[in-house]
Amino acid sequence: MFKLLVALSLLISVGLVGNLSAQDATQKTRDLVAALDKTKYKKKEKANVSIEVFVDVKNQAVVRPNKSEYSGRYESNGYQLILTVAENGNATGSGFDSSVGNDKVLKFSLKNAQVEGALLSGTKVYEDGSEQRFEAVFVNRTSRVGTNPNVTEPGFAMYGIGFIQNENGNSNHGWTNRVFLEKQ
Repeated sequence: MFKLLVALSLLISVGLVGNLSAQDATQKTRDLVAALDKTKYKKKEKANVSIEVFVDVKNQAVVRPNKSEYSGRYESNGYQLILTVAENGNATGSGFDSSVGNDKVLKFSLKNAQVEGALLSGTKVYEDGSEQRFEAVFVNRTSRVGTNPNVTEPGFAMYGIGFIQNENGNSNHGWTNRVFLEKQ
């Protein structure tokens, strides 16, 4: 009876941990998508001249039924990620980042990378041996620009991967940068 009780307790514990892991990935995905969104409105008036600028960037997580469909080359100015994802979600990749403030290119490879839902997580290992935790989300990104929220150009949409780049991997100090890489 005791063995049955222990086995049952272990089975329930493992089930709960798996469920919590899925919930954790879903919440991380939501948080990262929200952090990538941006809405900005500025209005400046001087003498008889008024200038208004409006920018609205929205992201929506994309979950593919076959995780290998995330494989490909993702690029933007100064950034590249070449990603290979297996059907079980295990991923490998390499690419380069730009260092904000200078023209230095930082080459990296992905270690222990995994796709869960729309979330890619792993560790970037740079050429100098330094490592940085990496989390990114696959998204459809829609951008609108105009003079104000009521007067905008038709928006345009792109598919790719987005992440937040922090100075030295530390979000508590220094700069942060929203990065979106379009799938090529």
